[in-house]
Amino acid sequence: MWNEVFEIEDVDLYGRLGWLHTKSGDVRTPALTPVINPVRSVLEPKKIAEMGFQLLMTNSYIIKRNYGDVALEVGVHGVLGVDTPVMTDSGAYQLMVYGRVKVEPREIVEYQVKLGSDIGVILDIPTRLDTPYRQVKAEVEETLRRAEEAVKIDRGGMLLVGPVQGGLHLNLVAYSASRLSKLPFDVYAVGGPTQVMENYMFSDLVRLVMTARLNLPWPAPLHLFGAGHPVMIPLAVAMGVDTFDSASYILYARDDRLLTERGTLRLEELEELPCTCPVCSKYTPKELREAPKQERTRLLAMHNLYVILKEVRRTRQAVKEGRLWELLEEKARTHPSMADALKVLARYSRYFEEKHPVTRSRVQGLFYYSGISRYRPETIRHIDRLKERVASSADILILFEETRQKPFTRAGLIKEVLNASPELWEQADMAVLSPAFSIIPLELDGVYPLGQYNAPRSLMGDVYREVAADLSWYVTNKGYRVVILVHYGLPRIVVDTIVERLREHGVPLLLYRVEDYESGLEEPLKVGEKILSLVSTAHTIYNRGESPSPS
Repeated sequence: MWNEVFEIEDVDLYGRLGWLHTKSGDVRTPALTPVINPVRSVLEPKKIAEMGFQLLMTNSYIIKRNYGDVALEVGVHGVLGVDTPVMTDSGAYQLMVYGRVKVEPREIVEYQVKLGSDIGVILDIPTRLDTPYRQVKAEVEETLRRAEEAVKIDRGGMLLVGPVQGGLHLNLVAYSASRLSKLPFDVYAVGGPTQVMENYMFSDLVRLVMTARLNLPWPAPLHLFGAGHPVMIPLAVAMGVDTFDSASYILYARDDRLLTERGTLRLEELEELPCTCPVCSKYTPKELREAPKQERTRLLAMHNLYVILKEVRRTRQAVKEGRLWELLEEKARTHPSMADALKVLARYSRYFEEKHPVTRSRVQGLFYYSGISRYRPETIRHIDRLKERVASSADILILFEETRQKPFTRAGLIKEVLNASPELWEQADMAVLSPAFSIIPLELDGVYPLGQYNAPRSLMGDVYREVAADLSWYVTNKGYRVVILVHYGLPRIVVDTIVERLREHGVPLLLYRVEDYESGLEEPLKVGEKILSLVSTAHTIYNRGESPSPS
Protein backbone atom coordinates (compact mmCIF):
# COMPACT_ATOMS: atom_id res chain seq x y z
CA MET A 1 0.00 0.00 0.00
CA TRP A 2 2.51 2.63 1.15
CA ASN A 3 5.08 1.83 -1.52
CA GLU A 4 2.67 3.41 -4.03
CA VAL A 5 2.56 6.59 -1.93
CA PHE A 6 6.03 6.86 -0.43
CA GLU A 7 9.39 5.84 -1.90
CA ILE A 8 12.40 5.61 0.45
CA GLU A 9 15.85 6.08 -1.12
CA ASP A 10 18.23 6.55 1.81
CA VAL A 11 18.04 6.11 5.59
CA ASP A 12 20.15 7.68 8.33
CA LEU A 13 19.14 7.03 11.95
CA TYR A 14 15.35 7.06 11.37
CA GLY A 15 15.60 9.86 8.82
CA ARG A 16 14.42 8.96 5.34
CA LEU A 17 15.31 10.59 2.05
CA GLY A 18 12.57 9.85 -0.44
CA TRP A 19 9.59 10.87 -2.54
CA LEU A 20 5.97 11.40 -1.56
CA HIS A 21 3.72 10.78 -4.55
CA THR A 22 0.56 12.88 -4.87
CA LYS A 23 -1.93 13.33 -7.72
CA SER A 24 -0.51 16.80 -8.44
CA GLY A 25 3.14 15.75 -8.41
CA ASP A 26 5.98 14.27 -6.39
CA VAL A 27 7.44 15.87 -3.29
CA ARG A 28 11.06 15.43 -2.23
CA THR A 29 11.22 14.46 1.43
CA PRO A 30 12.00 15.44 4.11
CA ALA A 31 9.92 18.48 3.26
CA LEU A 32 8.56 21.45 5.14
CA THR A 33 5.16 22.72 4.08
CA PRO A 34 4.69 26.45 4.73
CA VAL A 35 1.21 27.15 6.11
CA ILE A 36 -0.67 29.75 4.06
CA ASN A 37 -3.72 31.64 5.23
CA PRO A 38 -6.13 31.41 2.26
CA VAL A 39 -7.81 34.71 3.16
CA ARG A 40 -4.90 37.02 3.95
CA SER A 41 -1.48 35.88 2.81
CA VAL A 42 1.50 38.18 3.28
CA LEU A 43 3.43 36.36 0.55
CA GLU A 44 1.87 35.07 -2.63
CA PRO A 45 1.67 31.24 -2.50
CA LYS A 46 3.11 31.12 -6.03
CA LYS A 47 6.16 33.07 -4.82
CA ILE A 48 6.64 30.60 -1.96
CA ALA A 49 6.45 27.68 -4.38
CA GLU A 50 8.97 29.35 -6.70
CA MET A 51 11.41 29.64 -3.79
CA GLY A 52 11.62 25.83 -3.78
CA PHE A 53 8.85 24.60 -1.52
CA GLN A 54 7.25 21.66 -3.33
CA LEU A 55 4.34 21.17 -0.91
CA LEU A 56 2.16 23.94 0.51
CA MET A 57 -0.41 23.77 3.28
CA THR A 58 -3.60 25.71 3.81
CA ASN A 59 -6.76 25.39 5.87
CA SER A 60 -9.86 23.86 4.29
CA TYR A 61 -12.00 24.98 7.24
CA ILE A 62 -11.09 28.63 6.66
CA ILE A 63 -11.73 28.21 2.92
CA LYS A 64 -15.13 26.65 3.61
CA ARG A 65 -16.10 29.34 6.12
CA ASN A 66 -15.09 32.20 3.81
CA TYR A 67 -15.79 30.88 0.32
CA GLY A 68 -18.05 27.85 0.79
CA ASP A 69 -19.01 26.01 -2.40
CA VAL A 70 -17.66 28.84 -4.58
CA ALA A 71 -14.13 27.59 -3.83
CA LEU A 72 -15.07 24.19 -5.25
CA GLU A 73 -15.34 25.74 -8.71
CA VAL A 74 -11.61 26.55 -8.82
CA GLY A 75 -10.36 24.06 -6.27
CA VAL A 76 -7.70 24.59 -3.66
CA HIS A 77 -5.02 25.12 -6.33
CA GLY A 78 -7.09 27.88 -7.84
CA VAL A 79 -7.67 29.48 -4.44
CA LEU A 80 -3.90 29.62 -3.85
CA GLY A 81 -2.94 30.18 -7.48
CA VAL A 82 -0.42 27.32 -7.64
CA ASP A 83 0.03 24.01 -9.45
CA THR A 84 2.18 22.40 -6.76
CA PRO A 85 0.78 19.75 -4.41
CA VAL A 86 -1.31 21.21 -1.58
CA MET A 87 -2.08 19.75 1.84
CA THR A 88 -5.16 21.00 3.69
CA ASP A 89 -5.83 20.98 7.41
CA SER A 90 -9.33 20.33 8.69
CA GLY A 91 -9.83 23.00 11.34
CA ALA A 92 -8.28 21.03 14.18
CA TYR A 93 -5.98 23.94 15.06
CA GLN A 94 -8.98 26.26 15.35
CA LEU A 95 -10.63 23.59 17.50
CA MET A 96 -7.61 23.61 19.83
CA VAL A 97 -7.50 27.42 20.03
CA TYR A 98 -11.21 28.28 20.17
CA GLY A 99 -12.67 25.08 21.59
CA ARG A 100 -15.10 24.41 18.74
CA VAL A 101 -15.58 24.57 14.98
CA LYS A 102 -18.77 24.84 12.95
CA VAL A 103 -18.33 21.77 10.80
CA GLU A 104 -18.87 18.03 11.15
CA PRO A 105 -15.91 15.60 10.91
CA ARG A 106 -17.26 13.74 7.86
CA GLU A 107 -18.33 16.99 6.21
CA ILE A 108 -14.86 18.55 6.29
CA VAL A 109 -13.16 15.44 4.89
CA GLU A 110 -15.65 15.29 2.01
CA TYR A 111 -15.12 19.02 1.43
CA GLN A 112 -11.35 18.49 1.13
CA VAL A 113 -11.93 15.77 -1.46
CA LYS A 114 -14.20 18.05 -3.51
CA LEU A 115 -11.74 20.90 -3.10
CA GLY A 116 -9.10 18.83 -4.86
CA SER A 117 -6.65 18.62 -1.98
CA ASP A 118 -3.66 16.39 -2.60
CA ILE A 119 -3.34 15.55 1.08
CA GLY A 120 -6.25 15.95 3.49
CA VAL A 121 -6.51 15.62 7.25
CA ILE A 122 -9.33 14.28 9.37
CA LEU A 123 -10.91 16.53 11.98
CA ASP A 124 -9.00 15.21 14.99
CA ILE A 125 -8.99 16.70 18.50
CA PRO A 126 -5.52 18.08 19.30
CA THR A 127 -4.26 17.44 22.83
CA ARG A 128 -3.53 20.54 24.90
CA LEU A 129 -0.86 20.45 27.60
CA ASP A 130 -3.28 21.59 30.31
CA THR A 131 -5.99 19.02 29.53
CA PRO A 132 -6.67 16.48 32.36
CA TYR A 133 -5.80 12.86 31.64
CA ARG A 134 -9.38 11.58 31.63
CA GLN A 135 -10.41 14.21 29.11
CA VAL A 136 -7.38 13.46 26.92
CA LYS A 137 -8.30 9.79 26.95
CA ALA A 138 -11.86 10.61 25.88
CA GLU A 139 -10.57 12.92 23.11
CA VAL A 140 -8.21 10.21 21.84
CA GLU A 141 -11.12 7.79 21.63
CA GLU A 142 -13.20 10.36 19.76
CA THR A 143 -10.35 11.02 17.32
CA LEU A 144 -10.08 7.28 16.70
CA ARG A 145 -13.81 7.05 16.12
CA ARG A 146 -13.60 9.86 13.58
CA ALA A 147 -10.62 8.15 11.96
CA GLU A 148 -12.57 4.92 11.51
CA GLU A 149 -15.36 6.84 9.81
CA ALA A 150 -13.03 8.92 7.64
CA VAL A 151 -11.26 5.96 6.01
CA LYS A 152 -14.63 4.78 4.63
CA ILE A 153 -15.01 7.95 2.54
CA ASP A 154 -14.18 7.83 -1.16
CA ARG A 155 -11.01 9.93 -1.31
CA GLY A 156 -10.89 10.47 -5.05
CA GLY A 157 -7.10 10.19 -5.16
CA MET A 158 -6.54 12.42 -2.12
CA LEU A 159 -4.05 11.09 0.43
CA LEU A 160 -5.62 10.98 3.87
CA VAL A 161 -3.75 11.77 7.11
CA GLY A 162 -4.47 10.02 10.41
CA PRO A 163 -3.14 12.07 13.37
CA VAL A 164 -1.85 10.42 16.55
CA GLN A 165 -3.01 12.23 19.69
CA GLY A 166 -2.37 11.88 23.42
CA GLY A 167 0.12 14.69 24.09
CA LEU A 168 2.65 13.88 26.80
CA HIS A 169 0.61 10.92 28.05
CA LEU A 170 2.82 8.41 26.27
CA ASN A 171 0.61 5.43 27.05
CA LEU A 172 -2.22 7.16 25.19
CA VAL A 173 0.12 8.11 22.35
CA ALA A 174 1.18 4.47 21.98
CA TYR A 175 -2.45 3.34 22.12
CA SER A 176 -3.54 5.94 19.56
CA ALA A 177 -0.71 5.08 17.17
CA SER A 178 -1.28 1.35 17.51
CA ARG A 179 -4.99 1.69 16.75
CA LEU A 180 -4.40 4.05 13.81
CA SER A 181 -1.76 1.72 12.35
CA LYS A 182 -4.50 -0.80 11.70
CA LEU A 183 -6.49 1.70 9.62
CA PRO A 184 -5.68 2.29 5.91
CA PHE A 185 -4.35 5.85 6.10
CA ASP A 186 -1.94 7.00 3.41
CA VAL A 187 -0.01 9.26 5.82
CA TYR A 188 0.20 9.26 9.60
CA ALA A 189 0.91 12.31 11.72
CA VAL A 190 1.88 13.32 15.23
CA GLY A 191 -0.52 15.97 16.49
CA GLY A 192 -0.48 18.49 19.28
CA PRO A 193 3.25 19.36 19.62
CA THR A 194 2.84 23.11 19.05
CA GLN A 195 2.68 24.01 22.74
CA VAL A 196 5.53 21.61 23.48
CA MET A 197 7.81 23.37 21.01
CA GLU A 198 6.71 26.85 21.99
CA ASN A 199 7.97 26.07 25.49
CA TYR A 200 11.25 24.54 24.22
CA MET A 201 10.23 21.14 25.63
CA PHE A 202 12.32 19.32 23.05
CA SER A 203 13.02 16.32 25.29
CA ASP A 204 9.28 15.78 25.63
CA LEU A 205 8.94 16.19 21.88
CA VAL A 206 11.41 13.33 21.38
CA ARG A 207 9.46 11.05 23.70
CA LEU A 208 6.19 11.98 21.99
CA VAL A 209 7.36 11.50 18.40
CA MET A 210 9.40 8.36 19.06
CA THR A 211 6.52 6.72 20.92
CA ALA A 212 4.30 7.36 17.92
CA ARG A 213 6.95 6.35 15.39
CA LEU A 214 7.64 3.01 17.07
CA ASN A 215 3.95 2.13 17.01
CA LEU A 216 3.33 3.10 13.38
CA PRO A 217 4.21 1.18 10.18
CA TRP A 218 7.77 1.91 9.08
CA PRO A 219 6.98 2.14 5.33
CA ALA A 220 4.29 4.80 5.88
CA PRO A 221 5.15 8.52 5.62
CA LEU A 222 4.95 10.50 8.87
CA HIS A 223 3.92 14.15 9.27
CA LEU A 224 4.58 16.40 12.28
CA PHE A 225 2.16 19.26 12.85
CA GLY A 226 3.43 22.71 13.78
CA ALA A 227 7.17 22.02 13.59
CA GLY A 228 9.10 24.51 11.53
CA HIS A 229 11.92 26.20 13.43
CA PRO A 230 15.27 25.51 11.72
CA VAL A 231 16.87 24.49 15.04
CA MET A 232 14.68 21.41 15.40
CA ILE A 233 14.32 20.29 11.77
CA PRO A 234 17.23 17.76 11.92
CA LEU A 235 15.84 16.42 15.20
CA ALA A 236 12.42 15.82 13.65
CA VAL A 237 13.94 14.14 10.61
CA ALA A 238 16.15 11.90 12.77
CA MET A 239 12.99 10.55 14.41
CA GLY A 240 11.50 9.53 11.07
CA VAL A 241 9.42 12.60 10.29
CA ASP A 242 9.06 13.00 6.52
CA THR A 243 6.96 16.17 6.28
CA PHE A 244 6.22 18.94 8.74
CA ASP A 245 4.25 22.14 8.53
CA SER A 246 4.70 25.51 10.13
CA ALA A 247 3.50 29.08 10.04
CA SER A 248 6.59 30.14 12.01
CA TYR A 249 8.00 32.09 9.07
CA ILE A 250 5.12 34.58 9.17
CA LEU A 251 4.44 34.50 12.91
CA TYR A 252 8.03 35.48 13.70
CA ALA A 253 8.08 38.06 10.90
CA ARG A 254 5.04 39.84 12.34
CA ASP A 255 6.94 40.09 15.62
CA ASP A 256 10.05 41.50 13.85
CA ARG A 257 12.03 38.35 14.52
CA LEU A 258 14.41 36.56 12.17
CA LEU A 259 14.93 32.81 12.13
CA THR A 260 18.48 31.48 11.95
CA GLU A 261 19.88 27.97 11.96
CA ARG A 262 20.98 28.55 15.56
CA GLY A 263 17.98 30.38 17.03
CA THR A 264 15.90 33.54 16.72
CA LEU A 265 17.06 37.17 16.51
CA ARG A 266 15.17 40.41 17.10
CA LEU A 267 15.47 42.98 14.33
CA GLU A 268 15.72 45.86 16.82
CA GLU A 269 18.93 44.40 18.27
CA LEU A 270 20.78 43.75 14.99
CA GLU A 271 23.65 45.72 13.50
CA GLU A 272 24.25 43.08 10.81
CA LEU A 273 21.80 40.74 9.11
CA PRO A 274 22.55 37.07 9.74
CA CYS A 275 22.80 35.51 6.27
CA THR A 276 23.25 36.08 2.53
CA CYS A 277 19.69 35.38 1.37
CA PRO A 278 18.22 37.90 -1.14
CA VAL A 279 16.70 39.93 1.72
CA CYS A 280 19.83 40.08 3.88
CA SER A 281 21.96 40.80 0.81
CA LYS A 282 19.83 43.76 -0.30
CA TYR A 283 18.87 45.49 2.94
CA THR A 284 20.48 46.68 6.15
CA PRO A 285 18.85 46.26 9.57
CA LYS A 286 18.24 50.02 9.65
CA GLU A 287 16.46 49.94 6.29
CA LEU A 288 14.24 47.08 7.41
CA ARG A 289 13.37 48.82 10.68
CA GLU A 290 12.37 51.96 8.76
CA ALA A 291 10.27 50.09 6.18
CA PRO A 292 6.45 50.20 6.49
CA LYS A 293 5.13 47.44 8.74
CA GLN A 294 3.48 45.43 5.96
CA GLU A 295 6.54 45.54 3.72
CA ARG A 296 8.87 44.74 6.62
CA THR A 297 6.76 41.72 7.54
CA ARG A 298 6.83 40.51 3.95
CA LEU A 299 10.61 40.82 3.72
CA LEU A 300 11.25 39.14 7.07
CA ALA A 301 8.87 36.33 6.10
CA MET A 302 10.90 35.79 2.93
CA HIS A 303 14.11 35.69 4.94
CA ASN A 304 12.61 33.16 7.34
CA LEU A 305 11.51 30.93 4.47
CA TYR A 306 14.97 31.02 2.89
CA VAL A 307 16.53 29.98 6.20
CA ILE A 308 14.02 27.16 6.68
CA LEU A 309 14.55 25.86 3.16
CA LYS A 310 18.32 25.98 3.56
CA GLU A 311 18.07 23.91 6.74
CA VAL A 312 15.76 21.38 5.10
CA ARG A 313 18.19 20.94 2.23
CA ARG A 314 21.12 20.71 4.61
CA THR A 315 19.32 18.00 6.54
CA ARG A 316 18.53 16.06 3.37
CA GLN A 317 22.19 16.12 2.42
CA ALA A 318 23.16 14.95 5.90
CA VAL A 319 20.86 11.95 5.48
CA LYS A 320 22.38 11.23 2.09
CA GLU A 321 25.92 11.35 3.47
CA GLY A 322 25.16 9.56 6.74
CA ARG A 323 26.03 12.66 8.80
CA LEU A 324 22.70 13.29 10.49
CA TRP A 325 24.05 12.42 13.94
CA GLU A 326 26.86 14.92 13.50
CA LEU A 327 24.32 17.59 12.53
CA LEU A 328 22.33 16.76 15.68
CA GLU A 329 25.42 17.26 17.81
CA GLU A 330 25.94 20.64 16.17
CA LYS A 331 22.33 21.59 16.94
CA ALA A 332 22.74 20.41 20.53
CA ARG A 333 25.15 23.29 21.05
CA THR A 334 22.60 25.91 20.00
CA HIS A 335 20.37 25.64 23.08
CA PRO A 336 20.48 23.66 26.37
CA SER A 337 17.06 22.18 25.59
CA MET A 338 18.43 20.75 22.35
CA ALA A 339 21.35 19.20 24.24
CA ASP A 340 18.90 17.54 26.62
CA ALA A 341 16.82 16.35 23.68
CA LEU A 342 19.82 14.65 22.06
CA LYS A 343 20.50 12.76 25.29
CA VAL A 344 16.91 11.52 25.28
CA LEU A 345 17.17 10.61 21.59
CA ALA A 346 20.31 8.59 22.35
CA ARG A 347 18.17 6.19 24.41
CA TYR A 348 16.60 5.03 21.16
CA SER A 349 19.94 4.20 19.52
CA ARG A 350 19.24 0.47 19.39
CA TYR A 351 16.09 1.14 17.39
CA PHE A 352 18.03 3.37 15.00
CA GLU A 353 20.65 0.67 14.55
CA GLU A 354 18.01 -1.70 13.15
CA LYS A 355 17.28 0.66 10.22
CA HIS A 356 20.61 2.45 9.88
CA PRO A 357 22.64 1.23 6.83
CA VAL A 358 25.78 -0.81 7.41
CA THR A 359 27.51 0.74 4.41
CA ARG A 360 26.80 3.40 1.79
CA SER A 361 27.61 3.74 -1.87
CA ARG A 362 29.92 6.62 -1.00
CA VAL A 363 32.07 5.79 2.00
CA GLN A 364 32.83 8.73 4.29
CA GLY A 365 34.62 8.90 7.60
CA LEU A 366 32.69 9.45 10.83
CA PHE A 367 33.38 12.30 13.24
CA TYR A 368 33.22 11.77 17.00
CA TYR A 369 33.10 14.93 19.09
CA SER A 370 32.01 13.96 22.60
CA GLY A 371 30.71 11.13 24.75
CA ILE A 372 27.26 11.36 23.19
CA SER A 373 28.86 10.47 19.83
CA ARG A 374 29.26 6.90 21.09
CA TYR A 375 25.49 6.49 20.82
CA ARG A 376 25.77 6.56 17.04
CA PRO A 377 24.31 3.38 15.52
CA GLU A 378 27.75 2.46 14.17
CA THR A 379 29.19 2.17 17.69
CA ILE A 380 26.17 0.27 19.04
CA ARG A 381 26.39 -2.16 16.12
CA HIS A 382 30.13 -2.71 16.56
CA ILE A 383 29.87 -3.48 20.27
CA ASP A 384 27.04 -5.93 19.62
CA ARG A 385 29.02 -7.67 16.90
CA LEU A 386 32.03 -7.99 19.18
CA LYS A 387 29.83 -10.01 21.49
CA GLU A 388 28.47 -12.21 18.74
CA ARG A 389 31.19 -12.77 16.17
CA VAL A 390 34.73 -12.22 17.45
CA ALA A 391 36.48 -15.22 19.01
CA SER A 392 39.87 -15.32 20.76
CA SER A 393 42.75 -17.46 19.52
CA ALA A 394 45.31 -16.79 22.25
CA ASP A 395 45.69 -16.31 26.00
CA ILE A 396 47.26 -12.87 25.66
CA LEU A 397 45.72 -9.67 24.33
CA ILE A 398 48.04 -6.91 23.11
CA LEU A 399 46.12 -3.65 23.23
CA PHE A 400 47.47 -0.64 21.34
CA GLU A 401 46.27 2.84 22.11
CA GLU A 402 44.55 4.36 19.08
CA THR A 403 46.88 6.19 16.70
CA ARG A 404 46.04 9.10 14.42
CA GLN A 405 46.79 7.08 11.29
CA LYS A 406 44.12 4.69 10.02
CA PRO A 407 43.61 1.91 9.12
CA PHE A 408 45.95 0.94 11.93
CA THR A 409 47.68 -1.96 10.16
CA ARG A 410 48.39 0.15 7.06
CA ALA A 411 49.84 3.34 8.52
CA GLY A 412 51.54 4.72 11.60
CA LEU A 413 53.08 3.15 14.71
CA ILE A 414 51.11 -0.10 14.75
CA LYS A 415 51.91 -0.88 11.12
CA GLU A 416 55.61 -0.15 11.62
CA VAL A 417 55.83 -2.25 14.77
CA LEU A 418 54.11 -5.22 13.11
CA ASN A 419 56.34 -4.93 10.04
CA ALA A 420 59.40 -4.87 12.29
CA SER A 421 58.17 -7.77 14.47
CA PRO A 422 55.72 -9.90 12.43
CA GLU A 423 56.00 -12.74 14.94
CA LEU A 424 53.66 -10.75 17.21
CA TRP A 425 50.75 -12.04 15.11
CA GLU A 426 51.57 -15.58 16.28
CA GLN A 427 52.22 -14.68 19.91
CA ALA A 428 48.97 -12.96 20.87
CA ASP A 429 45.68 -11.46 19.73
CA MET A 430 45.90 -7.74 19.05
CA ALA A 431 43.39 -4.90 19.19
CA VAL A 432 43.17 -1.12 19.42
CA LEU A 433 41.79 0.78 22.39
CA SER A 434 39.50 3.35 20.79
CA PRO A 435 37.44 6.11 22.45
CA ALA A 436 34.91 5.79 19.62
CA PHE A 437 34.52 1.99 19.40
CA SER A 438 36.16 0.78 22.66
CA ILE A 439 37.92 -2.26 21.16
CA ILE A 440 38.86 -2.77 17.51
CA PRO A 441 40.43 -6.18 16.80
CA LEU A 442 43.26 -5.59 14.34
CA GLU A 443 41.91 -8.17 11.92
CA LEU A 444 38.84 -5.92 11.56
CA ASP A 445 40.49 -2.54 11.27
CA GLY A 446 39.89 -2.42 7.51
CA VAL A 447 36.16 -3.00 7.94
CA TYR A 448 34.07 0.15 7.61
CA PRO A 449 33.90 2.33 9.66
CA LEU A 450 36.53 1.00 12.10
CA GLY A 451 39.35 2.56 10.10
CA GLN A 452 37.36 5.49 8.75
CA TYR A 453 36.67 7.79 11.66
CA ASN A 454 38.20 10.70 13.52
CA ALA A 455 37.98 11.50 17.21
CA PRO A 456 39.91 13.99 19.36
CA ARG A 457 42.47 12.36 21.61
CA SER A 458 40.85 14.15 24.55
CA LEU A 459 37.67 12.11 24.01
CA MET A 460 39.19 9.18 25.89
CA GLY A 461 39.22 11.30 29.04
CA ASP A 462 35.45 11.77 28.72
CA VAL A 463 34.44 8.16 28.04
CA TYR A 464 37.11 6.17 29.89
CA ARG A 465 34.61 4.51 32.22
CA GLU A 466 32.57 3.18 29.30
CA VAL A 467 35.69 2.06 27.44
CA ALA A 468 37.10 0.34 30.54
CA ALA A 469 33.79 -1.45 31.12
CA ASP A 470 33.69 -2.66 27.50
CA LEU A 471 37.31 -3.79 27.72
CA SER A 472 36.79 -5.77 30.95
CA TRP A 473 33.80 -7.50 29.40
CA TYR A 474 35.69 -8.24 26.21
CA VAL A 475 38.72 -9.65 28.01
CA THR A 476 36.76 -11.91 30.35
CA ASN A 477 34.25 -13.05 27.71
CA LYS A 478 36.99 -14.04 25.28
CA GLY A 479 39.05 -15.73 28.01
CA TYR A 480 42.26 -13.69 27.90
CA ARG A 481 44.53 -14.37 30.85
CA VAL A 482 46.89 -11.36 30.51
CA VAL A 483 46.55 -7.98 28.82
CA ILE A 484 49.46 -5.91 27.53
CA LEU A 485 48.60 -2.24 27.03
CA VAL A 486 50.90 -0.33 24.66
CA HIS A 487 50.26 3.40 24.86
CA TYR A 488 52.02 6.71 24.41
CA GLY A 489 50.58 8.87 27.14
CA LEU A 490 47.10 7.81 28.25
CA PRO A 491 45.85 9.92 31.16
CA ARG A 492 46.57 8.28 34.49
CA ILE A 493 42.88 8.07 35.37
CA VAL A 494 42.25 6.05 32.23
CA VAL A 495 45.00 3.56 33.03
CA ASP A 496 43.96 3.28 36.68
CA THR A 497 40.35 2.61 35.74
CA ILE A 498 41.35 -0.13 33.28
CA VAL A 499 43.61 -1.70 35.90
CA GLU A 500 40.81 -1.65 38.46
CA ARG A 501 38.23 -3.18 36.13
CA LEU A 502 40.57 -5.98 35.01
CA ARG A 503 41.71 -6.66 38.56
CA GLU A 504 38.09 -7.30 39.53
CA HIS A 505 38.22 -10.27 37.16
CA GLY A 506 41.71 -11.42 38.13
CA VAL A 507 43.33 -10.42 34.83
CA PRO A 508 46.85 -8.94 35.08
CA LEU A 509 47.72 -5.85 33.03
CA LEU A 510 51.24 -5.12 31.77
CA LEU A 511 51.91 -1.54 30.69
CA TYR A 512 54.34 -0.23 28.14
CA ARG A 513 54.49 3.48 27.42
CA VAL A 514 56.13 4.18 24.10
CA GLU A 515 58.30 7.26 24.00
CA ASP A 516 57.91 9.56 21.01
CA TYR A 517 58.98 7.17 18.25
CA GLU A 518 58.36 9.85 15.65
CA SER A 519 61.29 11.81 17.13
CA GLY A 520 63.50 8.76 16.97
CA LEU A 521 63.51 8.08 20.71
CA GLU A 522 62.11 4.61 20.10
CA GLU A 523 62.43 2.82 16.79
CA PRO A 524 59.65 0.45 15.68
CA LEU A 525 61.98 -2.56 16.01
CA LYS A 526 62.79 -1.60 19.59
CA VAL A 527 59.09 -1.22 20.37
CA GLY A 528 58.37 -4.64 18.86
CA GLU A 529 61.17 -6.26 20.85
CA LYS A 530 59.88 -4.71 24.07
CA ILE A 531 56.37 -6.02 23.38
CA LEU A 532 57.73 -9.50 22.66
CA SER A 533 59.57 -9.36 25.97
CA LEU A 534 56.30 -8.48 27.71
CA VAL A 535 54.64 -11.43 25.96
CA SER A 536 57.25 -13.72 27.47
CA THR A 537 56.61 -12.15 30.87
CA ALA A 538 52.87 -12.68 30.35
CA HIS A 539 53.40 -16.39 29.65
CA THR A 540 55.40 -16.67 32.87
CA ILE A 541 52.69 -14.90 34.82
CA TYR A 542 49.76 -17.07 33.83
CA ASN A 543 51.82 -20.28 33.91
CA ARG A 544 52.66 -19.53 37.54
CA GLY A 545 49.24 -18.12 38.35
CA GLU A 546 50.75 -14.81 39.45
CA SER A 547 48.85 -11.50 39.65
CA PRO A 548 51.53 -8.81 39.66
CA SER A 549 50.93 -5.09 39.87
CA PRO A 550 50.88 -3.25 36.53
CA SER A 551 54.34 -2.39 35.26
